[in-house]
Amino acid sequence: MSKSLQAGSKSSSELVVGVALTVSPSLIRTDVVELYEEENRPMVLNRSLLQSPLTSRYEFTHKAIWAVSLPQTNPTWDAIKCYTVGPALPDLEHWVFVAKGHFPGLPDMDAYFIAQFNSDSYIPTAEERKKEKKGGVKKYHFAADLVEKNKRHAALLLCTTKEKTHVWVYLQDNTGEWKSMGDILKEPKGELVSGNFNESQWKMMSKPLKLGEINDLMYKTSLVGQEYTPADKNCQLFAKDMYRLAS
Repeated sequence: MSKSLQAGSKSSSELVVGVALTVSPSLIRTDVVELYEEENRPMVLNRSLLQSPLTSRYEFTHKAIWAVSLPQTNPTWDAIKCYTVGPALPDLEHWVFVAKGHFPGLPDMDAYFIAQFNSDSYIPTAEERKKEKKGGVKKYHFAADLVEKNKRHAALLLCTTKEKTHVWVYLQDNTGEWKSMGDILKEPKGELVSGNFNESQWKMMSKPLKLGEINDLMYKTSLVGQEYTPADKNCQLFAKDMYRLAS
């Protein structure tokens, strides 16, 4: 049930001319799809996008962790309930690493890199990726997403139901503590409440990273080759690793 967009139909100012784009599977899996507008939907970062002479030129300069409360029907909830007795659990949070970039010379041409580790995620090792490439059969489907221009669409990628569309920001302070830095979306229907660039909600990286460079960081995290577990090998560890690596 994959849905493709032909980038050639976009205006030249939207940059991804001549690249076959695939809408992110998260738009198909959930009812959040109803909240998206037609333009600038999230795209899976496939090889075509990573190697495109246009999209590969994006430079990412700022980073953050975005969070959302998980609905209690989420598989992570079910796994934790198996080991929990007593009072009701507090809301669980899903953490996602986000980087903000732009196209050189076009400061208003924003792009958002969104990487998340879910209960069905598996990041292949270098050897597994090498074998997959050699065999030509796509076995591992772990990938980040790219959103051009639309911050609201980037934030909606965290959401699995349209009832849970409150998305907020975490940044790490100088003591190593994670501090909430305000909202991106609020309920209902994921209304954008954060401006296009709110400096207090981003941490500037020490140097700009190209799209391929920041994508490669996913394969340097501690979760490479690891199965997801709710207690420790989870979305928060992955997001923190990415935040640290994108220094």
